Amino acid sequence: MIGIRHEKSGFSLMEVIVSVALFAIVILSTTEIFRLVINGQREAIASQNVQESLKYFFEVTSKEIRMARRSTGDCLVPAGNIYALSSNSLGDVLYFQNYYGECVAYELASDGNSQRFKITRGGNSGFVSPAKITIDDLRFLVDATGQPTITMSLLAHALGDDKYTSEMEIQTSITSRYYR
Repeated sequence: MIGIRHEKSGFSLMEVIVSVALFAIVILSTTEIFRLVINGQREAIASQNVQESLKYFFEVTSKEIRMARRSTGDCLVPAGNIYALSSNSLGDVLYFQNYYGECVAYELASDGNSQRFKITRGGNSGFVSPAKITIDDLRFLVDATGQPTITMSLLAHALGDDKYTSEMEIQTSITSRYYR
């Protein structure tokens, strides 16, 4: 059989180099996208944890502040007033007499690892905010004109890796149910 040539089929070196380069680009792009998705998910979870952890804190404080009653001159609150403010080295301190007649103080205190929201009620005290959340700043604004209103603002973040601390500033206003 004269005239029949057998060519060997295969890839040239240039084709192999180009295909390996394209494969590497696709793999690197995919891993970078995956990393970005994982980091975004971690940030969202940190933010959700801060919000959920502070939800209980706001429920407890809102109910108690709303139900505060006019002071008889006890609890560091002048007679006839509902709320009184002072400050410590970490922020504002709110004083009032609760529905049950107990003296209550809301303040920011250190537990050694972080700053947490502390309630002192009837001589007993305890932390209300969780240990995994640190509160950087706590401020109260008392508006006694008309129906007494407390505006509470705080700056908090989750403890842990700096990339996933999810710092948040939260503010709420609570009106007293006590009418003049």
